Amino acid sequence: MSERILIADDSRELRTVLSAQLRKLGFDVQVATDGQDALDRARTFKPTLVIMDIMMPKLSGLQATKRMRDDKTLSGVPIILMSQLGEEQDVVEGIEAGADEYLVKPFRQAELAARVRILLRKSSGSAKRSLDETTAQGLESVEENDAVRRFKETGQIVSKDFAGFTIIDKLGQGGTATVYRAMEPVNLKPVALKIISPFAAVKEGFLKRLRRSNEIAVKLVHPHIVRTYTMGEYQDVHFMVQELVEGTALDSYLHEEGGRLPEAKARRYMLHMAEALQYLESRGLIHRDIKPGNIYVSHDDVAKLGDFGLSRLRDDLGQTAEGYLLGTPHYISPEQANGDKDIDTRSDLYSLGACFYHLLCGQPLFPGDNLQQVVLSHLTKERPRLAELAPDVTPALCELIDKLVSRQKDRRCQTTDALIEEIGKLPPVRNLKGLKGA
Repeated sequence: MSERILIADDSRELRTVLSAQLRKLGFDVQVATDGQDALDRARTFKPTLVIMDIMMPKLSGLQATKRMRDDKTLSGVPIILMSQLGEEQDVVEGIEAGADEYLVKPFRQAELAARVRILLRKSSGSAKRSLDETTAQGLESVEENDAVRRFKETGQIVSKDFAGFTIIDKLGQGGTATVYRAMEPVNLKPVALKIISPFAAVKEGFLKRLRRSNEIAVKLVHPHIVRTYTMGEYQDVHFMVQELVEGTALDSYLHEEGGRLPEAKARRYMLHMAEALQYLESRGLIHRDIKPGNIYVSHDDVAKLGDFGLSRLRDDLGQTAEGYLLGTPHYISPEQANGDKDIDTRSDLYSLGACFYHLLCGQPLFPGDNLQQVVLSHLTKERPRLAELAPDVTPALCELIDKLVSRQKDRRCQTTDALIEEIGKLPPVRNLKGLKGA
């Protein structure tokens, strides 16, 4: 393979990892330590593709991109910018500077390889197009909705219109989608419009898994589950229309209310989630990604479980996601962390316990930023009992949560019915709503 790739990053570790991955794929690779070094090396190395970090000394990735676009010998070279934060402003500034793509750290080898191949293919194809073909493609692009075109470039909708929906504001952004508050065109009611990132959609098998999980989600109707109404496609951009929960996700308590959730609220929301999981269990479903960010609380204090992107039927052992960590590291069950296929509702109950352990004491079961070590900790390490970190929480609730996060699944509550029964037996807490005996 004759393609030459230049990697520019001030992190020696990242340069080493990226260059090793790309050389393994057959590319000729050189590295640069900062933006100025990248510019100098590009003029002699004449790369087919440049991958640069946005934040670098001497010249930032944005500055180096602009200078390359002003250099006649480098102006046509595809550029991928890397951002640690993945914030919208980083992306927009990168595109405006002349970048063709962007990656949000950390990213997987498969994602990197897909972006590189797509850009190289586009670059090679554009050089071979005839004038007539180029003109025809230009006419087609004029007809494309401007919001869609911009979304494909930046991953962000910057228009108020999309596929007939009127976008009001942005609610949040994750690694695979951006969610907007929007008005649907038929009943003119507000909905959550979840638009799938074009960068996630190109990953092998992603859309197949998305469609499969959506087929599950649209059939779920329960007061404690976020409704998914439909999934659609508009000019090659995939989207989902979901119930709009006017409120906040439980992870907001970890940042906005002293890092802890009051016990009365914790009990109420635990019961709501147990009832949601009971409904899933009755249908043979496993959620597989229970975490505070997927539990939404409405303004009338009702908790709802959302995001069924990793859900599957309990007996559907064939549904896997190779190359993806199934679950969120701080809340993943030991059996998920171990890669077991034979998991059941007890895995979701562990994750639920891990959520409320974190929410009640202010720290996860196994703190840390090294995600691999955190995942391994669920399999190998002992953690403090909840009562040691949250002495103000009633002992009975501490014992119940400690039971849910037992490493051995046979020591947890064995069914959602059992969990609901144990929640009902907890001694009353003043000002607690929604529980018998409160």
